[in-house]
This record gives sequence, C-alpha cells and structure tokens, in this order.
Amino acid sequence: MTQLETTHVTKETKQGKFFRFRLFLSSLQIRYKFLISFALIFFLSMVLCNLFIYVYVRNNIEDRIESELTNTTAMIYNMVNTSVNVAIKNHLRAVAEKNLDILTDLYQRSLAGTISREEARKRATEVILSQSIGSSGYLYCLDSHGDVTVHPRAELIGTNLSEHAFIRQMMEKKQGYLEYEWKNPEEENFRPKALYMAYFKPWDWIIAASAYRSEFIRLVNVQDFRQSILSLKFGQSGYAFVFDRNGRAIIHPALQNINIFQAPELPDQYLKDMMQRKKGRSVYYWKNAGETRARKKLVIFNYIPEYQWIVASSSYLDELYQPLTSIRNVFLGISLLFFCIMLAVIFGISRTITTPLRQLMARFSTAGAGDYSTRMKRCAGDEVGQLAQYFNLFMDQLETAHQELRRHIARSQKLEKQVMQAGDRERMNIGQELHDDLCPHLIGISGLAAVIREDLKSRHDPATDLARKMGVLMEDAVGKTRQLARGLCPVHLVSHGFQSAMEEIADQFAYYPGIRFAYRMDEGVDILEEFCAIHLYHIAREAVNNAVKHSNCDYIEISLTRNAADGLIHFKVADNGAGVDPEPPGRGIGLQIMAYRAKIIDAQFNIDTGLKGTQIHVILNSSVLGKKENIPV
Repeated sequence: MTQLETTHVTKETKQGKFFRFRLFLSSLQIRYKFLISFALIFFLSMVLCNLFIYVYVRNNIEDRIESELTNTTAMIYNMVNTSVNVAIKNHLRAVAEKNLDILTDLYQRSLAGTISREEARKRATEVILSQSIGSSGYLYCLDSHGDVTVHPRAELIGTNLSEHAFIRQMMEKKQGYLEYEWKNPEEENFRPKALYMAYFKPWDWIIAASAYRSEFIRLVNVQDFRQSILSLKFGQSGYAFVFDRNGRAIIHPALQNINIFQAPELPDQYLKDMMQRKKGRSVYYWKNAGETRARKKLVIFNYIPEYQWIVASSSYLDELYQPLTSIRNVFLGISLLFFCIMLAVIFGISRTITTPLRQLMARFSTAGAGDYSTRMKRCAGDEVGQLAQYFNLFMDQLETAHQELRRHIARSQKLEKQVMQAGDRERMNIGQELHDDLCPHLIGISGLAAVIREDLKSRHDPATDLARKMGVLMEDAVGKTRQLARGLCPVHLVSHGFQSAMEEIADQFAYYPGIRFAYRMDEGVDILEEFCAIHLYHIAREAVNNAVKHSNCDYIEISLTRNAADGLIHFKVADNGAGVDPEPPGRGIGLQIMAYRAKIIDAQFNIDTGLKGTQIHVILNSSVLGKKENIPV
C-alpha cells in the first residue's frame, strides 16, 4: 500500500469515527446533551481557573520561599564574614597594639638613658621582625611619607611604596583596620589581605600587622553563630547548613562534624555540584534521619572563597506546596458542590423541556394509533407552549381531514362494493345464461348430431364418422360451457354452501396427477353471507390454481376455522410447494386481485411463503356467519 493510499485510509477512518461520534451525540436525549455540554463547559472552566490559580499561587510560593532562602543564605554568609572579620580585626589589633606597647617601653627607656636611641630602634626592629602571623603574615613599619622603615624583606628598607593605594590609605589614616587585595611576587593571583595599623608618633612609625584572610580560618569561633544558624527554620523541617571544601559539616542539625564524602551511606553528588557551581539553586532528594522516604528539597547556596565554605538554606517542597494541596482540596470540594448544584439545575431545566416533549410524543403515538381527538395542555408561554399550541392546531386540522377522508373512503368502498356486486351480478347472469340457455341449446344440437349419425350409419354413409366426431365435439362444448358457467356463477355455493363449493374446486383440479386435497372445516362454521362467500370462493380458486401451476406441490389443504379467543374466522389455503414470490416483477395480478377481494369484504389478507410452502390466510369477522342474502340476478 502506498503512502497516499495509507493517508487516504487514515482520513476515511477518522471521518468514520467522527461520523459515529456525531451519530452518538445526535441520538442522546436532550437532558443528556444539556448535561454533557454544561459539564464540559464547567469542567473546562474549573480546570482553567484552577490551573491559573494553582500556577499563580505556586509561582508566588516559589518566589517567596526562594527569596526567603536567598536572603537567609546571604544573612548566613554575612554572619560568617562578620564573625571572621571581627576575629581577624581583634587578632591583628591585639598584635599591633602589643608591639606599640613594646615600642613605647623601649622609647621610654631611651629617654631615661637606660639604652640609647639607636639601641631602642634596633631592639624594636628585632622584636617586630621576630613575629609572624599565620603561615605567611608578618609585621612591618612605614613612616608618614610611605617609606619602609621595618620589613622582613631587607631590600624594601628605605623604599617608598606610596604608589600603592592601600599604602596611601595607611599614610592618611595611620590607625585602624584595612582590607585590600595583594599578590606576592611568587604568586599568580591576588588574594584578600587584612591589616591593622597602630601609629607610634615619636619615631613616625606606622606599625602594620598584616596577613591573608584565608589564614585566619582557625581564628573563627563557629560557636559564635552556630546556634543562630541552627535556629533558622523553613517550613516544618527546612534548615540551614555550612560545609567546608572537604565535605565536613561545619554546621548541620544532624550531620555535625561528619564528612559526607567519607560516609558511603550518604549521597555526596549534590554537595560536589554545589562546590563546583559555588553559588545558585539546587533541587534534589534527601532523606533525614527517622524518615521513611527521601523528599524533594530546594536549596539556595553561596560560597565563601576565603574559607572555601558552602553556606546554604534548604526547604522541602512537599511542605512548600502544602498550601497548594489545601487549595486543591478546597477547589475540588467547591467544584463537586457546584457540579451537584449544576446537575440539579440542568435536570430541572431539561425537565421543563423534555416532559412536554415526552407528552407530545405520547400524543403523537396516540394520534398514530388512530385517536385524533388527543390534545396538549398549554401550561407556558415559551417555545414549548407555542409548540403545544401548534400541535393542537395541527391535530384540529388533521382530525377534520381524517373525518373527511373517512367519508370519502366510505363512499369509495361503497362504490367499489356496488361495482363489484354489479360485476358479480353480470358474471352470474352470464353464467346462468350459459347454463340455462346455451347449454340446452348445445345439448339439443348434440342430440340432432346423434340422430344424424344413426341415420347415416343405417345407410352406411361414409359421413357417419364425421357425424360421430361432431357429436363428441358438441359434448366437449357442453362440458366446457358448464365449467365456464360454474366459474362465473358458482351454483353449488349458492345452492349447497361454502364447503360444497370448496369440494367443487378440488374436483375441477383433480385432473392434475399426484396432488392430494384435504379439508378442515370446524363444525357449525359456514359462510352464509353470499357476497362474502363468493369472494372467498374466488380467492380459494385463485390460490389453488397458483399452487397447482407454480409451486410444484403434492399437497393442498383448505381450512375454515373459528378462534374461540377472539371469535374471528380464519380461512386458509396452504400447500407444501417451493413457495412463491409475494412481489413478483409486475406485481402478480392474481395476488393483487385476492388482496383486493379480501379488502372488499373487510377482511385481513396475509401471504406466508417460503421453502416449506405457501399459505394464503384470510381473517374475517364472525358477522359473515349470518343469514343468507341473495344477490339479485
């Protein structure tokens, strides 16, 4: 099959399905059409409304919770940074102020003459250079012009560093805390660095204690903000947490000090993803201790590069969407309530339409059964009431037309009976003339032919044989005339009754070999009404003639019975032949005449034919058993 043919078949299949669907819809009752239409509109409206509200509320909830988690993560980030900044500042301040006290003591001793001024400066330099801060931090001194006076790197002594912005800030402020970006000559990247300045005015020294911020992580006291972070809750079980770069939980409500990378029972791919992305949003499944299943979790996280910490805030989505579940249940309840109300309203409205329509259909059925007096009661002024009014007007006109038609039919039937009676009378007159006039005349001619034959025979005349043949032909003519007279005027029917007439029909067809006739007549049942009997006689004669000539039967039964239940007379002519076509080409004239004769005598006419034979069935009213009424001849 080609692609074009396949496409054509598919289109035809779709059209067939669409046609069957339209046929199904058109066959539904009006109330169900109302129900399906309104239910569909209601369902679509509720779905669109609920979908809009659901999406709107869901987006608002997501935006709100994400904003809350983002703000909380930023707060945790600032909290940790603040704690670290305070720790760094306090530490560097303590170092700087301690060295300021040492320089002050040495200066006082030089003033007292205990040591010389040069010795005091020398000892001060040794003390400053002997100290370190963290792994790479150190102390150094500048004067107010930016010249280096003390520094671990001897080559920098006496050089002016005022081209650096932070040096200019030191020259300006001389006292306090300062942060800046710095890169040692052997390093590739700048790193954040912090220093604290203390100014020793007698020598014009700015004492600076400096170190990289990342080296102060050990100074951070997690207990300062641990409880603050653990006290943050999001929903029922959402929480905040902090992990370091090695996967160890710095702050966590359940995994405190546990290294997630070293715990095979815990999933670590989510934390690795956060370490790689540094900042953003993540959604994954996590199962807390004591819970039976993993739940979907939303996490907003950030990264503190100096300490390589991940700070994050998390909330479980099932708790996040709990209001949506409540809203959904409320909408389902409201939708169900409105649907029930809609059903009641639809059935009420449809009842106002379908009840009058059912009544109208019942009235039409009554009118179809022949009662044209039925009418509709108009109870409303709407279209249904107008329909009832038009129905009543239609029935008025139909009843008038029916009465007029009945009168015409009665007159037509009367005329048909009169015509049929006139034809029967004429046939009976012809038959009687044939029987009473032509037959004796032919018999007389036959007698004369016999006399002539005897006379010729006595004279031995050769014409004797012709006279004999003439006599035979005359006898045949007499027989045929009598038979024709009996067909036109069934004398036995008039003289001896219907059963005798049926026997006469059998005698007429007895010359057909191999056909048996049977009679079944109920006792006391005989057709006494001559008009009806004559028509039944002709129906029986035509039925037997058809059976003998066309059905190839070998058995014919004629029955006349009376049904005790309804009192009707049943006349049947049945054979066991091959059956006949009840509607042959040209509509067989014999069957039409039989049906017409049954109609004339107000009887029902039925033909039951098949492979087992044919049955002509005439059903008459019991009034045909009444007294004889001689048809005038």
